[in-house]
Amino acid sequence: MVVNPESSSSNESGPDVGQIMLGECPLREIPLVVGTREPRFQVVFKQSVLNEIHRHGQSVENTEICGVLVGNVYQDASGPYLYVESSIRGEYASNQSCNVTFTAETWNHIQGIMERKHSTQKILGWYHTHPGFGIFLSDMDLFIHGNFFNFPWQVALVYDPQSGEEGTFLWQAGKTERDQYLLEPDEDEQPHDLTGAARGSAKSRISTMQIAIAGIVLVAAVVGAILLFR
Repeated sequence: MVVNPESSSSNESGPDVGQIMLGECPLREIPLVVGTREPRFQVVFKQSVLNEIHRHGQSVENTEICGVLVGNVYQDASGPYLYVESSIRGEYASNQSCNVTFTAETWNHIQGIMERKHSTQKILGWYHTHPGFGIFLSDMDLFIHGNFFNFPWQVALVYDPQSGEEGTFLWQAGKTERDQYLLEPDEDEQPHDLTGAARGSAKSRISTMQIAIAGIVLVAAVVGAILLFR
């Protein structure tokens, strides 16, 4: 297993968002967001970042994909917050139906993009998909999170491309706890791509509508012919 070169191994009691050092967080007013800013550590996603993650997750069926979250840790009057401004796809990862693993090639790819495009930003955590089986962190996910993304401010985003559900997980006393994120609407939300049964139901509804319209047209034609030749 390859370790994220930015990960930490110094938190003997386990990482916790309460360990975030405010002196290391630049002051910055939080952007206009959807949701309530509370006096505690919170995560802010740009809508454009979520849209890109959704596109990535919907690009394959029944296979987990992964990537990293990019941005910075800031503080305002309510405390520290994570500002996710970009993402990097986990190319060359080991992808399977029920798990995904970052490889050495994946980290080389990510570090190359970080150096070229995000030299003043941090890897804030990671994202991966659970296609069709909900929002949680499996034992393998917890292993990855604990070994690769163990700074107190690093988070995990899980996205189910079949249901459209997603959730973030923060560090609390060495364990992961699910939490709501705040959203900066910097672009419109992309419509969720219909998959599986949902797509089949949509096709069924369209077929039924087409049959109904054809029936109405036929009845109208018959009535018109009767009136014409009376």
